[in-house]
Amino acid sequence: MGRVFKHRTKRFILVTAIGMLMMGAINFQIVKVHVYPLLRELQHEIIVYKTKDYHIKETEHFIIKHEKYDEEMIDLVAKAAEEKYIEVTKMFEYTPKDKITVIVYDDAQKLMQNTNLEQSKPPMGVYYASTIQILSPRLWVPSDQNMEDIFLNQGPMVHEVTHLLVDDLARGNYPLWFTEGMALYQEYVQTGYEWGENLNYDGAPFTVEQLTNDFSSLNEMLAYKRSFELVRSLAEREGFEKLNQVLRELKKGESFENAHQLVYGRSVNSMYENK
Repeated sequence: MGRVFKHRTKRFILVTAIGMLMMGAINFQIVKVHVYPLLRELQHEIIVYKTKDYHIKETEHFIIKHEKYDEEMIDLVAKAAEEKYIEVTKMFEYTPKDKITVIVYDDAQKLMQNTNLEQSKPPMGVYYASTIQILSPRLWVPSDQNMEDIFLNQGPMVHEVTHLLVDDLARGNYPLWFTEGMALYQEYVQTGYEWGENLNYDGAPFTVEQLTNDFSSLNEMLAYKRSFELVRSLAEREGFEKLNQVLRELKKGESFENAHQLVYGRSVNSMYENK
């Protein structure tokens, strides 16, 4: 009965908020930070249902689901997940209240279908609807190399855990380039990996405005590189704790611009492009 009441209450809140938004009674971003978690939870439940028959291994902070039982591989995913969780949550000064669902796929097409991806090449990992969905390292780590070493240091766990924390803290209220820059910066801090180190721009680097408005249509590799550069530069100049403050302001429904004005006292453009 309690579960039914909980779902009815959430549905009422969702419908009421959307109705108020349509009438112009409340600010869009205020609605977003309250409605977004409900929509994300619904998507999460759909993913959990789609993988209801998978094997499950639980750790302190994770529920790891895998279609084909592979003890060595699942133990490796569990080890990487817990190690990276401790490192990343410490920097964000935040731990999720629930265990994180990780789904490991032996079939790249299933990962693509369950995360609604349409790109030609499947990624190693995807953050989607409060879940971390990854390809089994057996699919991408060469058989003649050390799978544990490569997965721990080059695998997707730091990146995807960061996406989840940013999404939790800001309730979806951020531009895409920002969460990618945060995730790549965490990879750099935790593993030393520097995205796009050997890539060169064809002309001037992308501006914040270009990244915000046209991220998906820009050169992907260079857009990620620029996102990483901007977040890294700001974190190293002003300290990562201030980026944590920005996330908390975004959670309240502040715009990206206002959140930076409140924390830094300056505009987004002047903060990120003042290198």
